[in-house]
Amino acid sequence: MAKRTVTPWLILSCFITCFGSSMLYGYNISVFNGPKDHIMCFLSENLLQIPCKDLSKNAENGKDANGTAPETAVDEAGHKLGLYYSLIMTVWIVFGAIGAFSTGAISNFFGRRNGLLFNNAFMIAGAIISAPTVATKIPYLLYIGRAFIGFNCGVTIGLASIYLTEIAPIHIRGAIGACHQLAVTIGILVAFVCSGLKQTMNHEDLWIVAQALTGVPAIISLIVLPFCPESPRFLFMNKGRIEDAKKALERLYPGDNPEDYIEEMRQEMQGTCSAGECAVKDDADDVPMAAAAPAKKFHFVQLFTQADLRMPVAIAVGIQIMQQLSGINAVMSYSSTMMETSGIHSDYVPYVNLGFSFFNVVCTVASLPLLEKFGRRTLLLVPSVFLAVSLVVLCASAVVVSETQSPDVKRNFSIVFMFFIFVYIAGFAFGLGTIPGFIVAEVFRQEPRSAAYSLSQGVQWISNLIVSTTFVNLNLAIQGYVFLIYLSVVVPFWIFFFVCMPETKNRSFDDIANDLAFTRLCRGANDAQVIEDGGPDAKPMSSNMSLLKADRIEKKKQDTVA
Repeated sequence: MAKRTVTPWLILSCFITCFGSSMLYGYNISVFNGPKDHIMCFLSENLLQIPCKDLSKNAENGKDANGTAPETAVDEAGHKLGLYYSLIMTVWIVFGAIGAFSTGAISNFFGRRNGLLFNNAFMIAGAIISAPTVATKIPYLLYIGRAFIGFNCGVTIGLASIYLTEIAPIHIRGAIGACHQLAVTIGILVAFVCSGLKQTMNHEDLWIVAQALTGVPAIISLIVLPFCPESPRFLFMNKGRIEDAKKALERLYPGDNPEDYIEEMRQEMQGTCSAGECAVKDDADDVPMAAAAPAKKFHFVQLFTQADLRMPVAIAVGIQIMQQLSGINAVMSYSSTMMETSGIHSDYVPYVNLGFSFFNVVCTVASLPLLEKFGRRTLLLVPSVFLAVSLVVLCASAVVVSETQSPDVKRNFSIVFMFFIFVYIAGFAFGLGTIPGFIVAEVFRQEPRSAAYSLSQGVQWISNLIVSTTFVNLNLAIQGYVFLIYLSVVVPFWIFFFVCMPETKNRSFDDIANDLAFTRLCRGANDAQVIEDGGPDAKPMSSNMSLLKADRIEKKKQDTVA
């Protein structure tokens, strides 16, 4: 089979998916971090009917502008104000989780590309609903708009990754899949520029404009994406539409013979696992397969009942928990305090945060070629070691700064903290930031893939909610020791992936799924290769899979003869 090349249609499909979907998820993560003071003033005046000047920036912490104990009414108002502000993020996360759990149904009903088009409508609706919030002085519009946007973001994480992974050539599947995370980091950076700086939209009347702008890329996507091809794998394997699949392949890979790829997908459909039993057809059999038969409907509950899916499910769920509970949000939240302690003036803090975001983008860009050179497994495990070491140093630095009385010691250890934030970001961007988005697609076959994304991304949003709702209280209770909690999550999951996660680089979906389904040892045949009988040009297979497949083929032949 000819090696697929990067073509204009592949580039356009990848770009518009990342620009109109993935980037908007990253953008909405941080769009309200910069203008926090202006948002709280707006909420105070329109929900509590208390003029902003009567509440200090620290009203939610129980202090007035002079740092003295306020009146009880103002104190209670400050706590309510903090609740209303946190509710903006909570609504986004809750509806993001709902969207994530809906990914499977949407992707199977509408398709991968058309599902993204359907999802664009929620982003556009959210932008339109929230746009007049300041002008009308109706804060509830903001919450309703964030609900629509949250649902969009929840669907985006899974559906964009599925689409990119299914249209990508196998030799650059990791790089194409990681473009989703690259777009997310770019979105975070763009949000900092748009709403985090006073020179842009960090203004009492303009902060809502930054939110409304999310509708622009979604509208562009709604116009351009229909011209991009649907996933050929979805058309052939899910819907049985062989001619449409051929047309999509011809557009994605002009010059290649679409029959080669159709045959590749046929072979994948020949080996399917159900309830722990695998039906593998002998490649040498002369029994012709139907031109195209749509895959049987996969039910969500099968993720928990099929024995062959236990390890893929564990990997898909575990990697999302590890990503969110690695403490990325906590590290970034703690950084502002450390910057002030290290002597950085508060006016410059937004620019340092902007530098963190830019560094995150640079590291993510650098990870793309490394995914195809070193593989997913290596790039997950090695950077995570640096991430874990960083958490230890960050914990020690934060504890010293909080307990010492020496200004020089405080400043020096704050600088150490700042340096290891960069180390932490690099470790996260090269591994946990990039790989979870597409590894789920690689460890599952076509039938359970959408349901698997619903589960894994739903768990990701729930984990995000846990971190966002517990960090403030944990930080108040144990301060810098909070990083040890995140370390206690990273270490056992790292051991699990070291033992159980196979390498997926340059391997077919079917080979990976079989390796995880039938191998007794967790790691399976990550690197071992044997040649099946068939001469010097026979296709190499993982050793365990070749033996297990041969056993099943032989058993099937014996049953047929009997």
